[in-house]
Amino acid sequence: MLSAEALKELIQQHKVIPIHFGTQSLLLAADGVLIWPRYDAIIFSDLHLEKGSFLSQFSNPIPRLDSRNTLTRIQNCLERYACKWVICLGDSLHDGNAVNRMEDTDLSSLNELVNTTHRWTWVQGNHDPDIPKVVLGERSANIQLDGLLLTHEPENLALFDDICAQIVGHFHPKLTIKLANRKVNGKSFLLDDKILIMPAFGKYTGGLDSDDLAFKALVNDKLRSRYLMHGASIYKI
Repeated sequence: MLSAEALKELIQQHKVIPIHFGTQSLLLAADGVLIWPRYDAIIFSDLHLEKGSFLSQFSNPIPRLDSRNTLTRIQNCLERYACKWVICLGDSLHDGNAVNRMEDTDLSSLNELVNTTHRWTWVQGNHDPDIPKVVLGERSANIQLDGLLLTHEPENLALFDDICAQIVGHFHPKLTIKLANRKVNGKSFLLDDKILIMPAFGKYTGGLDSDDLAFKALVNDKLRSRYLMHGASIYKI
């Protein structure tokens, strides 16, 4: 886990922003990951591995290198933050046949990452409700810890005991602002006091603007906070 000195430096460099969510202290990182210091955990969301090969089946001429890029960035994050527990918050695979299209070297790289981590949990999403056994790691529908629910899509919290807030993926929030007469855009974290919506980590994952009507029923406008990732930094907007 990060030392106090390293954390202070990352905060000063706009690489991470500490927040209090639910009952917990968390770190929002410019890499698009969430750090939970209490559990030495790093949380990724929406890797969508093999989206490139999926689209190429329909004559979409994009390079089929998204999985390799995403895995490299995961490795960089694991080296940077040195967390013992990796949590992937759903839609880690783009579809049910993704592993069959994955290059052997990429599958080996993925399993090597899992093997070199103390604990790795795949939270299942709508794209990957059944993760093939050839992919190592734990599977779980959700994770419930210290009043927080970690799940892919938002849940009715009234159905859960002792849960006060939830961390979700699924929506791929992004943000565009005007700065010095030009538009600046990037992926974003979006949250209020009850829900924290993660940005998508995958290479070919698009995004839904944080002002989209789809978020109105999920996020309280009066309590809304947005954090923009741009130029390897993160900023509260």
